[in-house]
Amino acid sequence: MKTSQQLRFAGDVSINKVQIVTPTGFYQDITAQVLNIQFYEDIFAPFITGSIVVRESFDLINLFPFVGEEYLDLDVTTPTLKDSSIKGRYYIYKLTDREHLGDKSVVYQIHFISIESLADLNKKVSKTFSGKISDLVEAFVKDKNYGLESEKKIIVEPTNNSVKYISNYWSPIKNLNYLSDTAVNKNKTPNYVFFENRDGFYFISLERLYQNTVTSEFVYDKYTRDKLPDGRDVRNVNQDYKRILSISIPVAHDYMDRLRNGMLASRQFSYDITKKTYNVKNYNMLDRFNDQKHLNKFPINSNKVIFRNNSTMIIYPKNYGNFNGFGDVTAAHSNQERISTLKLAEANKINITVPGRTDYTVGQKIAIILYRVEPASKKDQDLTDKMFSGYYIVAAINHVIDKEKHECYMELIKESSQMNMNRNK
Repeated sequence: MKTSQQLRFAGDVSINKVQIVTPTGFYQDITAQVLNIQFYEDIFAPFITGSIVVRESFDLINLFPFVGEEYLDLDVTTPTLKDSSIKGRYYIYKLTDREHLGDKSVVYQIHFISIESLADLNKKVSKTFSGKISDLVEAFVKDKNYGLESEKKIIVEPTNNSVKYISNYWSPIKNLNYLSDTAVNKNKTPNYVFFENRDGFYFISLERLYQNTVTSEFVYDKYTRDKLPDGRDVRNVNQDYKRILSISIPVAHDYMDRLRNGMLASRQFSYDITKKTYNVKNYNMLDRFNDQKHLNKFPINSNKVIFRNNSTMIIYPKNYGNFNGFGDVTAAHSNQERISTLKLAEANKINITVPGRTDYTVGQKIAIILYRVEPASKKDQDLTDKMFSGYYIVAAINHVIDKEKHECYMELIKESSQMNMNRNK
């Protein structure tokens, strides 16, 4: 298998090692037998997953034997790209699509996942937890008794609130999801997510991701090669990496979906069984827009958008005084804003395919440049598509790798626009 350190073209790749390891330490290198690798990350999922298509004639099923207790060692790099690789040990949890070929070989698909998922599946935690939410998160990732037992790096954004609750035989991930639902950052914005990428585990607000520096820029145009002064064409790999190979926009907007799911506004009824009281709270997406941090400058809706607070009705109980020294320990105060900001995050979504690099990962902030499809006139100064261009977050990425090339299928999201929807025509 090629392990060249010379970058030949955008999407060049080196598959350095693909190795299956048994619990007893026996291993078999199958790098030469790999037909395809898919490596998947998602900011709305806790673990990295992936699959490998293998064609072999070793009869590994009987050699190990291959019974679902094995691990996968993976090492894939982009030539000349330092300190960035798809590398690590993962658990093989499933084998599918096994077919016998006529030349005494077989082809099948191996499915793998982060090793921490084993701890999550095998632990049910019955315990009371209290303290600052961001302090609890690290314990749930690293603790040997009730956590994921991970030794990976964890990036935690400090929270502005504390909590006390009982884990009623919840798994570590269910506890982390509960903490995400409850957490509020220093700007009082409740849109935390917990996910894994190549850097490790993240417990971070979407608002914080929106403030990151731009890591990449992608353009959808007709660029092919650079022109030299003498008229010759020459390949520019750096420019090739910026090119979008294909793009699709599954849903440009869906007013009804936004309204029904509480993105624009909601009305919440909270009943406190201890104090025998209830209150009603209205929420409007535009009320706190200027206080929050965003990817782009303007809201995706104008101030003329039609909504009523009772378009989305929420019943959310309060629990005042359940624990000594604590008032209401629920997320009733932030629930509506969390529902709205999470829905808003995916309000504009596009899918792109680009030449692959091993330093692309979820959570990164990128810039997208698209051009209008209308006929250009001489008076046009800027042909940029302001509606769909702008800053995005990489919400999901699928690295598709074979022996010859590497492509990345990215799902990008943004919650704001470069276009002022209130502008005068």
